[in-house]
Amino acid sequence: MKKIALASLLSVSATLLSTAAFAQDCPPGSLCAGAQINTGIFGIGGSLQIGGGVAPRPVYVQPAAPVYVQPPQPVYVQQPVYVQPQTVYVQQPTRYVVSQPVQYTTTTTSYQWIGLQRNQAFGLGVFAAGASFGGRGENGGSLGGVGATMRFRYHPYLATELTLGGFFGRDYNGDTRAEVPVTVNELIYFNPMHRLQVYGVLGVGVSWASVQYEGVNAIAHSRSQAGYAYVGGQAGLGLEWQLTRNFSLFTDARAFIRTRVDAEIETNPEFRRSNGTRTETTNTSAGVTGQLGAMFYF
Repeated sequence: MKKIALASLLSVSATLLSTAAFAQDCPPGSLCAGAQINTGIFGIGGSLQIGGGVAPRPVYVQPAAPVYVQPPQPVYVQQPVYVQPQTVYVQQPTRYVVSQPVQYTTTTTSYQWIGLQRNQAFGLGVFAAGASFGGRGENGGSLGGVGATMRFRYHPYLATELTLGGFFGRDYNGDTRAEVPVTVNELIYFNPMHRLQVYGVLGVGVSWASVQYEGVNAIAHSRSQAGYAYVGGQAGLGLEWQLTRNFSLFTDARAFIRTRVDAEIETNPEFRRSNGTRTETTNTSAGVTGQLGAMFYF
């Protein structure tokens, strides 16, 4: 009897365990349809089935293998490199020019002959000259003469001149006259770079004259001769033609005005003019001289 009870208990326990296992395969919140209870005692079997049909077998789904996605590799873009352009200075070699000696020819200018060859030039010259005072009568008012000059050309544009002359002839009143003028002049050269140079003359001078009265003039002066002394100034224009470095020709015209300064200007005036009722006198005179000469430079 005890064996039968023990067998029944074991059979029921196995059935319950099988049902419990089956219940574990059902998803939560669902009703598994069907249950089967097997019993057997001593080889006599029986079964009890609850519900309809056979419970389906559980399906095991193999989980998919994980897919590893390779993250994209970063792409490094190299930034452009800016190179500052450099300026390269190449120093040129120094060239030395050896000056050639100056060759003087007939086409060389007077400035080169005088100024370039030497800073100072001293010249001596001679000239022939004539003077005109105007005058009374056919023979009045003209003198001729010669002279000598020293010219110091200390600058291409400037020169100082000293002249000494001697004139003979008849003066404004028709009297015979011999006169010695001395002048100091400043010469201004306007174009010293040319062979034919134009110059201006501005100067002062003194002069001494010996006069022989003739005819009515001797009666008017109550004497036959007299001596005059003058102080005056002159101005003019001239040309100098530089033929070579050391030789030139020149010509000029100079207007002068002067007055007597000797002791007899009151008692023996040089010029007289009577208008019937009165006599006018003066010791001031004016005229023009012209000269043509040659100059030698040293």
